[in-house]
Amino acid sequence: MDDLPIVIDNGSYEIKFGVSNSRIPFRAINAIAKDKYNTVYLSNQIKGIKDISSVNFRRPYELGQLTSWELESAIWDYCFYNPEEFDGFQLEDTSKKHLVISETCLSLPEFSRNIDHIIFEEYNYGSIYKSPVAGFIPFADLTKDVISISGKADDDDDDNNAKFQEQLVTNDLNTYISSEEPSVTKTAEYKDFQLIIDSGFNCTWIIPVIKGIPYYKAIKKMDIGGRFLTGLLKETLSFRHYNVTDETILVNNIKEKCLFVAPKSYAESFKLKNKTAVEYVLPDFHTTFMGYIKDNSKTKLPDNAQLITLKDELFSVTETIFHPEISRILKPGIIETIIESLSMLPEVIRPLMVNNIVCIGGNFNLPNFSKRLTSELQRQLPTDWTTHVYIPKIDAELFGWKAMAQFSDTDSYRKARITREEYMEHGVEWCTKHRFGYQNWI
Repeated sequence: MDDLPIVIDNGSYEIKFGVSNSRIPFRAINAIAKDKYNTVYLSNQIKGIKDISSVNFRRPYELGQLTSWELESAIWDYCFYNPEEFDGFQLEDTSKKHLVISETCLSLPEFSRNIDHIIFEEYNYGSIYKSPVAGFIPFADLTKDVISISGKADDDDDDNNAKFQEQLVTNDLNTYISSEEPSVTKTAEYKDFQLIIDSGFNCTWIIPVIKGIPYYKAIKKMDIGGRFLTGLLKETLSFRHYNVTDETILVNNIKEKCLFVAPKSYAESFKLKNKTAVEYVLPDFHTTFMGYIKDNSKTKLPDNAQLITLKDELFSVTETIFHPEISRILKPGIIETIIESLSMLPEVIRPLMVNNIVCIGGNFNLPNFSKRLTSELQRQLPTDWTTHVYIPKIDAELFGWKAMAQFSDTDSYRKARITREEYMEHGVEWCTKHRFGYQNWI
């Protein structure tokens, strides 16, 4: 089994997969869809739907947990045995293949055991290593394709914080120092202290990672993710413009192309809503199937074109990440959730955590999200702490897969993975209880 590992970031919205040495992974929608003519579309076939009205989706994930392996297996087969769709990628003899796969953070033990059972007994992989995506991030290289954002603009404050970090390093609390530039002096194959913010389709996770292991006692979940933002945008557009409650694909496209996070505050962006307004041309199913943003510099629109003018909808929907009460959700926003997670960590390492925040997940593709997060969090922290955020330059949803691929090239992976022989000898209960289950760390 000397082949390069297969890496699968099995997200609830999209599956990212490929050989570990690939520059970018293949991507497949983790769902099936049925249109109003009762035609069923599997995974990326959904992109070929012409009439996007009244399309119903079914996903293997429910409430963030992988519950339907009947559906997930069909999608995996589409990904692994469809070389025409994925540039020749095809699995042949999986008994000699290694697999690195992600799973939901705090996955229920029964669902976690199902993954082991399917991989070893249905797909016959030779070995497996699985972990929440946050568990791979400490192995990622933060010197490439990553933007570093500091919560303080004053150089003196940065110098003071750097001195404070150096003092902690001498106490063997950290083995690397993050400076204003994303350069790392590294004495291990992983970073010792990181705070991972994973904002994906189902929810947003706040995950402290200490010595390469998620600190499960301090993990927090906020029930706002891409699915929630799409649903809220549906309600807003239906109330103000047209009824789009059945137009999931259209509304999701509007969300990805138009929405942004208020750079400084909701009140300030609201004053400028007329300047930042966007006109979106709805699909007419003749010239466009998905719609597009109106560009005044181009040719005029067809006579029967329908437009909606988006003003405060552009940032009020995403503002719920910081202030859920806007949508009548009486739960803490992301800043309060981060602070609550920090409060459950040992006090001495809290400054290190906020100085090494890594943001991953598709929601961080929203413009201004990471900058707003940094500035808002800085205001809530002690004045001698500095918030430091690392975020991928493009495609934040792919950063987790890249970290997994880099992890697969380490000695830690080779020691921690479980082979098929070990699985057959000890059984599925042993894999979950002694290797991959989070219960051992609580």
